[in-house]
Amino acid sequence: MKTLKKTNILAFILTVLVFSCKENKTSNLEKSNDQLSRKILAKEATKITFNSSDAGDIFERYIELRNALIESDAVKASKVAMKFDSIEGGDYEKINEVALLIGASDELDSQRLLFSELTTLLEPVIKDQLAGGAVYKQYCPMAFNNDGATWLSSESVIRNPYFGSKMLNCGKITETYTE
Repeated sequence: MKTLKKTNILAFILTVLVFSCKENKTSNLEKSNDQLSRKILAKEATKITFNSSDAGDIFERYIELRNALIESDAVKASKVAMKFDSIEGGDYEKINEVALLIGASDELDSQRLLFSELTTLLEPVIKDQLAGGAVYKQYCPMAFNNDGATWLSSESVIRNPYFGSKMLNCGKITETYTE
């Protein structure tokens, strides 16, 4: 009877330890992903400059949103998209509206569809305001049931926001904007 009690206590302690370690690993993995995203964002943000600080801010948020979609993190994408409303002005009004729709959604597929629209709206602003560096227009022919979709990046490396890790490298550069 005493042995059975000790075995049950030992089993309980091991279970608690296993689940505690498991939660820690998840937490560390999430921290690692966040740190990687911040490093990528910082690297990309320092490569290009814009004539307007608003254009620079909105492109930085766009890259952060793109990274959340690459990670297939709908919650993070929603939080990032909600930051767009702080930039005001005629050129940015429709961009902000679409970004806020992304922020209001918790569905990754809807966010990705709206991100495609956001890209279309943001592209002329980025082209017009680019002062230094390079912005790459990238294209995935398989997005949205083979209709295809584009996104912008300041790196030539393909990191697909429409499929995330499922097809991370699917795509090609279709244009390069430089100033």
